[in-house]
Amino acid sequence: MILDARCVRIVNMLLSSSTHVTADKLAQALQVSRRTVYYDIQKINDWLQSQGFSQLKHVRTIGFYLDDQVKKQITKTLQTLQPIRHYEYSSEERKAWIGLLIFIRNHSIFLRDFLENLQVSRSTLLNDIKELKSEWQSFQLQLEFHRKQGYFIKGEETQKRKAIVHHVAQFLATVGYERLCSELFGEHSLLINDMIRQSEAFSSICYTNDVIHTLTIYLSIFMKRWIRGKYIQMDAQEKEVLQSTREYQAAHYIITQIENAFLINVPKDEICYLTTYLLGSRVTDDKQIDQSNQITILKQMIKNMVDDFQTYACVQFKHREELEKNLLIHMKPAYYRLKYGLHLQNELTQSVKANYHDIFTLTKKVVHHIENVVGQSVSDDEIAYIAMHFGGWLDREGVSVPARKKALIVCESGIGTSRILQKQIEELLPTVDVIDIISVREYRAYSLENVDFVVTTIPLPSRDVPMYMVRPILTAADKMLLLRETNQLSETRTLSVEALLEIVKKHATLINEKALIQELHEYISQSKRKEVFKKPMLKDLLTKQHIQMVEEVGDWKEAITLAAKPLLANGYITNEYIQAMIDNVMTLGPYIVIAPGVALPHARPEHGVKKIGMSFLKIKNGCLFSEKEEHRVYVLIVLAAIDNETHLKALSQLSKLLSDKENMRVLLSTHSIEEVLTLIETYSH
Repeated sequence: MILDARCVRIVNMLLSSSTHVTADKLAQALQVSRRTVYYDIQKINDWLQSQGFSQLKHVRTIGFYLDDQVKKQITKTLQTLQPIRHYEYSSEERKAWIGLLIFIRNHSIFLRDFLENLQVSRSTLLNDIKELKSEWQSFQLQLEFHRKQGYFIKGEETQKRKAIVHHVAQFLATVGYERLCSELFGEHSLLINDMIRQSEAFSSICYTNDVIHTLTIYLSIFMKRWIRGKYIQMDAQEKEVLQSTREYQAAHYIITQIENAFLINVPKDEICYLTTYLLGSRVTDDKQIDQSNQITILKQMIKNMVDDFQTYACVQFKHREELEKNLLIHMKPAYYRLKYGLHLQNELTQSVKANYHDIFTLTKKVVHHIENVVGQSVSDDEIAYIAMHFGGWLDREGVSVPARKKALIVCESGIGTSRILQKQIEELLPTVDVIDIISVREYRAYSLENVDFVVTTIPLPSRDVPMYMVRPILTAADKMLLLRETNQLSETRTLSVEALLEIVKKHATLINEKALIQELHEYISQSKRKEVFKKPMLKDLLTKQHIQMVEEVGDWKEAITLAAKPLLANGYITNEYIQAMIDNVMTLGPYIVIAPGVALPHARPEHGVKKIGMSFLKIKNGCLFSEKEEHRVYVLIVLAAIDNETHLKALSQLSKLLSDKENMRVLLSTHSIEEVLTLIETYSH
């Protein structure tokens, strides 16, 4: 009995979960149907039974889970659910294997070599090769076959390297670093890994563990290309620029070590090529940000992005300077990734889209500043990382109270992921302060004297303080774990569970009382969590009573006052808030003009907001917010926000509405309140 890649992922999710995992959650994570999930669950149960383990437990409407005893047995016996004799490659993994074997070959390679490695039928393999041949056309590569030479690739070395990177990303996500190294490169990869770690001292940059693993694989493959005399050629001017960076010194150190260890000569072009990867690698810390002209451009780009994000989100970051500094640490490698076409695979993208959709949508509106600088479009994977930065810095301040607990975060996913995890913890646990965010390597030597508990996204050796392992994007189960273990659950909820437990005891025999209590807490909290985290939609805020249409107004001040009138009349705001909006325009200029003909007046919540609301004013003849015609406004949408987040869902829906040219035409030309309401309804979902 064997498991395919998807089944292995399901088992790993269950191993790392502290409570039940629903079929819907599994389907969403794997991007398959519920029916497919149940089919995979059956395969997993068959496999568990064949290994002598208990099958998965299932509670209707709650989900699947593994008993703690079974988890220990699996971990102790197998260490990983990916032993070769039990693993069946998916089609994508087989194509990646085929590609890598061709790239690193040191002899002629034929169909029989693939059959021996992959152990599938000849027809399956031929179909994989056919698909791979088609996919490689996007890299300007041709997969050819010669009866003496076997399979080989025609195309530029630069394009071949891009294809290599594509396949490595696929493999690391499913097969894993350890297995890839052991099967393809052996002890060579251990030496290269050490060389990369030693190079950090030269650049004063600490890379995340996953980056070091990825670079190790890349260099192990590149070295096999160098041995065969396959080299990259780079532009002379580009090389001159790259040689002036700290990353070049680190790359030079690594290549020199490789030359000495493996007795090969590597051209300077390859050192520069490696430099582009180091420049594009995510870091946990960068102690010496260069003060080059490029950094000056990036700083201005980041400033523009933050300006726009604050405008579109109607928020003001209280620690803006710190935010921009951390964004620079992330945006520097992102800039080089985009410049040199190095794709970043972000495993958290779908989670960010699902759990922080509003922030992702607003971030997408500001990345044009990056695109203007690098001349390349920004992928959703990159946008998700930037969104995590913005999300991680929203609403960071809390009120200091006695007896606060101190938490330490250990995270290997980079600064952006760490910040968004910090934000989630601080929101979930108001009496907890996150005192530091560190990497695994820093954790080993870190003093825990002033730490009450550790939150980690990866397995760690236990020490003297409690440790809780969670996902970078907290699930409901993760939140319940933290609430329960840090004594944040309310007394009311505990009593409710105890009452239910007493009723159950009257009519049934309890097999595992502790597990039942945990499941009851999870079940009862579901509806409450939904209420706590619920954000109003656009249609909830822009109701018919809040929409007005007029022919003209005296000036922009009157326009703002009139637009806010429904909110004032219904007790959403005070007169102070209207004056604050006017003062903002007086001080900052027409920054509230967010789209041609559309303005979004707003001010800080503390300046007179009583409850969240929005109002809409259409001015047929328009109104100038400056002497420039481009600042003529026909539609004003007043926002009264109670904090930095509750309004974001409605605002992201408004953003989507305004991004459509046809919608804009309707808004600027309509005289019908019903037509406006129809548009609002369309985007409120």
